[in-house]
Amino acid sequence: MKLFSDFGKGFTNCFRAFTPLFEKNLWPFLFYPLLIWIGMWVLSIYGLMSLAEYIDSLIEPYLSPDSTTDTALMLWLKPKLNGVFGFLIKWILHIIFWFLGSIFLKYFILIVLSPLFALLSEITDEKLSGNKFPFNLKQLLKDILRGVAISIRNLLFELLLSFALWLATLFIPPLAIVTIPLSFIIGWYFIGFSIMDYNCERYKFSLSKSVQFIKQYKGYAIGIGCVYSVFMALPTIAGDAIGIMFGPTLAVIGATMSFIKINEGLSPSQLS
Repeated sequence: MKLFSDFGKGFTNCFRAFTPLFEKNLWPFLFYPLLIWIGMWVLSIYGLMSLAEYIDSLIEPYLSPDSTTDTALMLWLKPKLNGVFGFLIKWILHIIFWFLGSIFLKYFILIVLSPLFALLSEITDEKLSGNKFPFNLKQLLKDILRGVAISIRNLLFELLLSFALWLATLFIPPLAIVTIPLSFIIGWYFIGFSIMDYNCERYKFSLSKSVQFIKQYKGYAIGIGCVYSVFMALPTIAGDAIGIMFGPTLAVIGATMSFIKINEGLSPSQLS
């Protein structure tokens, strides 16, 4: 199936990106995301986890028995709900806010470093394909603004879809078996979309053509977004630092390698 085949290609191209990363002297781009992460990670994760604890504390009193107002049935039922349902709600809230913090962090990196990632994608294309893209300040500013706009658009779409899934999960906790993996896939697609669009903009794709192109090759977008997100979610402080350095950089290079490969099978009219 094309979706799974393209996913594999996008995923593996990100790891093949290690070769040009060092052979083509692109490694300085590893350090820019790290500087942004140092200030953002602690603030976003700590704040959202604290919010989850606060919401849990608001819910808990409603599940505590009250002999003055509760019926016999509720006095018997509430302790059981407080134990099972309260536990599920508590951990679902933590998962939701962990997702929320992760979503904002990964898009914040893309938005703030959009100029550098657009430049990295262009340099990678030049070094691998031999294409030349003369420097044009007006075009660079246009690329930056589009990259920011695409990232904000995808952030809003991802938040909207994720909110719908999380809301369903809060009312029906067993749905988490389906909604959590689906939230991952949705997130991978939209983050991969943002990264692939650096190439679409460079080749003068309109926004509508870019959307059409990436939908056609959505497997690539999901695979690229998966690598980006997995690196960004590496555990421990050391893992976080490694992830924030390699995740965005490998994803941008891998997306450019994928775009070049896809273009080999496209006619000139399909690229205009």
